[in-house]
Amino acid sequence: MRNSSIKIIILGLFCTTLGFAKQNSEKITIPFYVPSGVTSEMSRLYNNIVRDFERNNPNIDVLFKPKNNYGGVLTEVLRITKNKKSAGVAIVELSELPTLVNKNAVIPYNGFLNKEPNILKTFIPKFLKNSYGNNGKIYGLPIFRSTPSIFYNMDMLKEAGIKHSDLPKNWKELKNILTILKNNNNQIPLYLAPEWYDWLFESFVFQSGGSLSNSNNTNVQFDHFATIEALSFWKELIDEKLMIKRSASWKSTINVFNSQKYPIIYYSTGGMGKLKSDANFNWTTTLMPKNKNYGTTVGAASIFLSNYMTKDEEKAAWKLVKYLESEPIQIKLSMKSGYLPVIKSAFENNKLKTRYETDQFKNIKKQLSYAYPKIMIPNYSQIRVVLKNAIDRSLDKGMDPEKSLKIAQKEAEKILNIK
Repeated sequence: MRNSSIKIIILGLFCTTLGFAKQNSEKITIPFYVPSGVTSEMSRLYNNIVRDFERNNPNIDVLFKPKNNYGGVLTEVLRITKNKKSAGVAIVELSELPTLVNKNAVIPYNGFLNKEPNILKTFIPKFLKNSYGNNGKIYGLPIFRSTPSIFYNMDMLKEAGIKHSDLPKNWKELKNILTILKNNNNQIPLYLAPEWYDWLFESFVFQSGGSLSNSNNTNVQFDHFATIEALSFWKELIDEKLMIKRSASWKSTINVFNSQKYPIIYYSTGGMGKLKSDANFNWTTTLMPKNKNYGTTVGAASIFLSNYMTKDEEKAAWKLVKYLESEPIQIKLSMKSGYLPVIKSAFENNKLKTRYETDQFKNIKKQLSYAYPKIMIPNYSQIRVVLKNAIDRSLDKGMDPEKSLKIAQKEAEKILNIK
């Protein structure tokens, strides 16, 4: 009887060991591509988030794949999926959705959302505008959002006799304040953030009552009056040495502002976390000054599910996405970076609620009332180059804005195969 018991125990241990080995052999691996260079220290934060997720989901391995920027993530996803292999979960600049869909690189979320429809209701509605393909399916869920904003060094403005109540509400008032600042110390006062200045420019087009693309994102509107008016204003500021445009990295702008070289910058709300922790001077933001109306562009990234995953991999990837969209993670991302959380409940958290009641942050939330979806058109990367070239021709080489933008319109229509 004793020998029988021992045999049963040994057999049980053997089966348990086999079961454990089988469980380990069935561990699901998901690559996770992230543009962690967009803001400082984000790579470390993402890495910690991934490890926490793995502790809660021991059957899933997440291969953390940080890239320097959005372009690096997009290139890698397209390269991998071109070979009919899975790139797992990827955070990509939101305007690239049509490119990812056209290249068959991503799958829609609808199969998951149909089973869990309440998840969609948790998002801030304006942040979902860049989530849909032309077929009405949802391909990219917002992971974090930002808008352009205007930042002021109030200590430098005070030296020129400019008070908080004097901060500009429209383009004319902005030009007046820039002129006062220039006359005060003979220095160019406004620094235009490099690299993504086309995104900043889109907000000025909205402020003039226009849009860079038509309503169904099938053609651009580079030669429309509002676009020409926006570029003409920028050229006016450049020509009168009230604004400067330089070649540098996007995130270097915050370092430039922190070093107090310029009293005013246009930049992303995504840099506010760094300013909050590093700036040793008084700074603030307002609504971006309007022309015909207030307007800003929703930007940043969406999270996509790669094509060519197995069904089990898709389920594991969906778990990771839901974790990243959860309130605690959204709060962590927002507090660290300054990006806007994408779910409504995050704004009710005490930490974020307190932050967005401060003078520096409250106008960022208020500006969402005037936020528009970003241009989202096929072959966006190529179209973006065309627009930046048009801006460069006017600001760097002095070409008439209308002439430059008409050239851009023709170039874009050729890329879009519009006869």
